[in-house]
Amino acid sequence: MTLKVTGHQWYWEYQYPTNGNLDITSTILPDAKLKSQQGQNSVRLLAVDNYAVLPVGTVIRIEVTGADVIHSFMVPSLGLQKYAIPGRINEIWTRIDREGDYYGQCSQLCGQNHAFMPIGIRAVSRKAFDDWVKKQKEQNVSLLGVHGAAPAGGNARVE
Repeated sequence: MTLKVTGHQWYWEYQYPTNGNLDITSTILPDAKLKSQQGQNSVRLLAVDNYAVLPVGTVIRIEVTGADVIHSFMVPSLGLQKYAIPGRINEIWTRIDREGDYYGQCSQLCGQNHAFMPIGIRAVSRKAFDDWVKKQKEQNVSLLGVHGAAPAGGNARVE
């Protein structure tokens, strides 16, 4: 499986080329929304609106790049760290053995909102992952407008 990660000022984009080209944007969860998400208070400044969802027990190739400036994709609990450099694709891999949420953040000074670029990875069972992919594709189909483009506010795109 392949996950392509693109660092932007100041959010992350996750693309799933081996799963129908899903495209997910992930930004920091504002403090106002923390209270509405059960259990998220303990991860203030690390909680995100959309997690990169990955299956456990699967070797995952992660391609890392930058869209604007140099970023650093770092998730210490998974042993992941790779620079996201515009115009270049760097590659790492992982295999997650336990379900759960894993957090990291950009560890490269990339601008004024560098401190607000958390990374959230949610590791789930293979069945839950397949169900999530199916749900994202269905949501995208229901969001498609007349011209075949998702309207503003849609988080997942299938190309």
